[in-house]
Amino acid sequence: MSSPSQVLNGFEGVSNVAPSYCLICCEVADGHHFGAPACRACAAFFRRTVQLNKVHECSKNNQCFILSNVRNMCRACRYDKCIDVGMKRSAVQQRRDQLGKRSVSESCSSSRGEPVLDTMRRAYERLLAVRKEVHNRVENQPSRAICFSELQDVYLKEMTVVYQFLCKAFPEYSELYPDTKRSLFKNFFLPFTLLESSFNGHATNKKDVMLIPSGDYIDLENLESYFTNNHQKFSQKETISMFAQQFQVLRTCITHPLSTENVDIYEFLALSAIILWESDLESETDRQNAQEEAIQMRNAIIRDLLCYYQSMNVYQDVALRLGTILSILPSIQRACHRFHEYIEIKDLLNLYALPQNLYDMFSPVS
Repeated sequence: MSSPSQVLNGFEGVSNVAPSYCLICCEVADGHHFGAPACRACAAFFRRTVQLNKVHECSKNNQCFILSNVRNMCRACRYDKCIDVGMKRSAVQQRRDQLGKRSVSESCSSSRGEPVLDTMRRAYERLLAVRKEVHNRVENQPSRAICFSELQDVYLKEMTVVYQFLCKAFPEYSELYPDTKRSLFKNFFLPFTLLESSFNGHATNKKDVMLIPSGDYIDLENLESYFTNNHQKFSQKETISMFAQQFQVLRTCITHPLSTENVDIYEFLALSAIILWESDLESETDRQNAQEEAIQMRNAIIRDLLCYYQSMNVYQDVALRLGTILSILPSIQRACHRFHEYIEIKDLLNLYALPQNLYDMFSPVS
């Protein structure tokens, strides 16, 4: 069985062929971009710099080292290195006039060369494959009801796997400052966890269980299998009476709207992406670093979803369908607020409390 670190390398495109390295940051390259071997993150950085006519300044006399773990520190030196290794500004397709006429196929293609949601779907399919290894699933292994302690183990692994998924789905995310990425990820992880579980329940028509990423589930009709231990002050029955409502919140706020509107995989991915790029960032530095990128990504996601509806030719009013799907977002946030309350109560009572790293990830931003 592969180790988790080996499994996670699957996101980097590891193969038996000797890898080509990005000449800018020394990360593994995924091909030639604009005239030089480069990773997706450096290619996206160069493309946006050219398309937006950005001018970066270096505070250290243009002598910064650019490596994969510090490449975001100086954008001026990173751009200079792109030019030095052979990237050509002329190879970057300039942005079309936003007011000009475009065909559906053109408008569905982002400046990456393909719709954002297509990139995201491929990354999500890869995520599903990697999860089988990370959670030690074998072919045709039957699902089973799990308890609270087992669920903790699942989500401790999921933090790394979901982070890698975001980096693969959004090269733009990879380019952000580390603190900004952490802030966005913290704001994303719980909503995505709840949304994905609800979507899987809707897609499989399983309303009496909460499906989790390992392939197992929480039995909502038999919570004794989840809350397995008696507390010093509270019996198992009392614990269930206090916390069973959190699962009903999930059904009411998320699962029911997804089922009522028959949300499909692309709509699920679009909702997930908007949650990531609509996150409220507390730090002024984070806002300055991510605001422009977030606006561009939200616009691209909504544009892609409209194009998807047009290509399906199913909905008479695609704008109405788009509005209906986006209206699910406040319900997801309400569910998250309720889950935050339950997390705080459990922590105060030391009753099925989360380990510190999961508590920090699931608790609201202070």
